[in-house]
Amino acid sequence: MIILYLAALITALYWVVKILLPEMVKPPLPKSPPKPKYLENSRYDVLDKRVEKLETLLAEKNKNIGRLQTELQIFYVQVRDFDKIKSLLEDEVHRLREQNRIFRSELGLPAIQYNEHSIK
Repeated sequence: MIILYLAALITALYWVVKILLPEMVKPPLPKSPPKPKYLENSRYDVLDKRVEKLETLLAEKNKNIGRLQTELQIFYVQVRDFDKIKSLLEDEVHRLREQNRIFRSELGLPAIQYNEHSIK
């Protein structure tokens, strides 16, 4: 009887080792082979890095262009406002010169000659 018990035990161990053990402990999946040295610094990697660098530069330049366009629009508004004020002041100077000429003529004083460097 012991022989039968030992035979059954050996058969069971055989099946465990042969069938169940490989399923329980599967070998790890093979790793992808490492890149060959000539592909590590390939032209594509270098070009990808350059493209990324150029894209960041482009984004920075676009941001600067947007800021400059805003500043330019503000400058145009300021120039327009300055021109309006300048025109108003020139009209006022012209009006006051005319008024001065009229008052001088009424008082009998000689007319003032303005030189070319004075305000027109």
